[in-house]
Amino acid sequence: MNRFEQQARVQVMQDLVDCLWAEAFFADETTGLEPAERWSRLHAQDAHAGDDFAKPNQVWRWQPRHPEIRTVLIPARPGIAQPLLSIPGAPVYAITRRDRIKRLDPVDLLRLVTEALGTRMPGSPKGAKLLIDALAVTLEQTAWSYRHAIRTHALLDVPPARFFQVMEQWGALRDRPYHPVAKAKLGLNRDDYHHYVAEFDQPIALQWVAFPRDRMVVGKGVIDRDEPADYILDVAQHHQLRDEMTQRGLNNHIAIPVLTWQLEHGFPEALQRDGIEGHWIRLELQGPAMKSTSSVRSLAPLDDSPNYLKLPMSVNSLGSSRYLPAVKMMNGVIAENLLRRALPKDPELHERIFLCDETRWWAYMPPEASLFDDYPRHLSAMVRRYPSELLHDPDRRLIPMSALGTTLPDTRAHFFDDWLAHRRLPADEASVLTLFREVCDGFLEWNLRLFRLGILPEIHGQNAVLVWRDGRVDGLLLRDHDSLRLYVPWLEQAGLEDPVFRLKKGVANTLYHDRPEDLLFYLLTLGIQVNLRAILDALATRYDLDESRLWRVLRDSLERTIDQVPFDERARALLRRECFEADRWPLKLLIRPMLERAGGPGSMPFGKGGVANPLKRLGGSPETKLLNATSARETLA
Repeated sequence: MNRFEQQARVQVMQDLVDCLWAEAFFADETTGLEPAERWSRLHAQDAHAGDDFAKPNQVWRWQPRHPEIRTVLIPARPGIAQPLLSIPGAPVYAITRRDRIKRLDPVDLLRLVTEALGTRMPGSPKGAKLLIDALAVTLEQTAWSYRHAIRTHALLDVPPARFFQVMEQWGALRDRPYHPVAKAKLGLNRDDYHHYVAEFDQPIALQWVAFPRDRMVVGKGVIDRDEPADYILDVAQHHQLRDEMTQRGLNNHIAIPVLTWQLEHGFPEALQRDGIEGHWIRLELQGPAMKSTSSVRSLAPLDDSPNYLKLPMSVNSLGSSRYLPAVKMMNGVIAENLLRRALPKDPELHERIFLCDETRWWAYMPPEASLFDDYPRHLSAMVRRYPSELLHDPDRRLIPMSALGTTLPDTRAHFFDDWLAHRRLPADEASVLTLFREVCDGFLEWNLRLFRLGILPEIHGQNAVLVWRDGRVDGLLLRDHDSLRLYVPWLEQAGLEDPVFRLKKGVANTLYHDRPEDLLFYLLTLGIQVNLRAILDALATRYDLDESRLWRVLRDSLERTIDQVPFDERARALLRRECFEADRWPLKLLIRPMLERAGGPGSMPFGKGGVANPLKRLGGSPETKLLNATSARETLA
């Protein structure tokens, strides 16, 4: 096993174990905590065990109902994000009923969990098999990614648009933090993966297809006969495209770009049949070349153009297919219009929040199809336009927050290295805490001001982009507006109105919420437990900091912000209760919904759970709680 494979195994095992614990997979199992002596004896006998991990004091013990395995031992430590966390890199051992020792990799462990839980395993056997297969692909593809081609030398000296692309590549390395199968792009072979995934920095040449204008729906930003080519092709390519369509008698058609993989592998059977029947036509034009961003279906121009491109790529990732349905883009336009009306309601938001323009899109829509049919959504395109002033101002930089949630696997580099140097600050604890406080202050204030209006965007690290100006957090850029969440009573109280999203009748949605607590779910989960926590963990690793110091910075920032934002007293009391006083915080489930979905259609599988309130835990001693625990079930309750 090479070092990249080993690094991948460490990361994936950590995410898997912590997720299984958080989602209470062992709630009805025989488990407990014990001193590390037995595990240490096993480790001493393990000729393949490395030593690059913190030595455990405690070990979590599981006695599965399994015909071959008697005991599983996982080194554990007290945590803040959740009461129990695994120790990165520390081997996981199984003891067989014949007293043999087996070292488990992530796939071994997940397979053992599914076998031991049997009918008590959530979901179905099909869902379990799909998850195991995705985990195996994750291990392989994560190892490939750790041989990345991200160039970070003199990062702040490169032009803003190029800097942004480097940060996109950096953010792609981890993808969605804490999700055990986040890196799996099911359907891509090794060559495809290296070609289409951002961290390899490869140019991607586009293919083009044409279809009649009467088999198309378009976004509200499309004026007259605008086409994607008007925004992404140079003059010569544009002439080449028009000449080809004229020669082929396609004057009443529109051309849209398609990824080569999508054209050759991603079209479902119904869409392929439409091509055979001439309802869409493959063109000869190839180009332009673009590069992948942290989202596998979003592409960046090679120059400093503000026009980026979003295309369907029907690989399976995070439990769903990465298609691009017209109804989601319609809802994105509706949400963007609401945001543009809402921002002037608060002077701070009006000055500090920036929005991508996502109103220009084109989607294949045969007359017999509906907005909720599967096959048309695999052929569409969006031109996402970034604010030009952010890409062309030499003092400004765009930083996807996901890029701050990971260190480079080969050098442990982090953007804070460059940020500290720019501010002429020493790379010590006080300086790192100062910069982290600035990140928390801006991110939390702007999102709480939106929350006050009854609005929360999709604020995980991939969609929330910090606007950095001469060493200071100066604003927040939002993109992917189609997942804007609402609490309508507060929206109306602010002088706004229900934008009326297009939703499929009878299908649960995550856009409208009946209580402000339900809207707050997304700030506490995506905003804090995923986005800010990933940054916190990366900083603790990079600068060898006590994570509790960083959590206290986050807590203090949240307390300050709740006091400063002009909430009414009822809303402020709700925030204080839910953020600081409640014993439990909500948890966005990851594994259980994937098992229950079992690969069916739809967006990323969704589920809600709970976890001990990390900010309330800061008031006590997690070490004491761990040492006094008699079982993992009690610890995780």
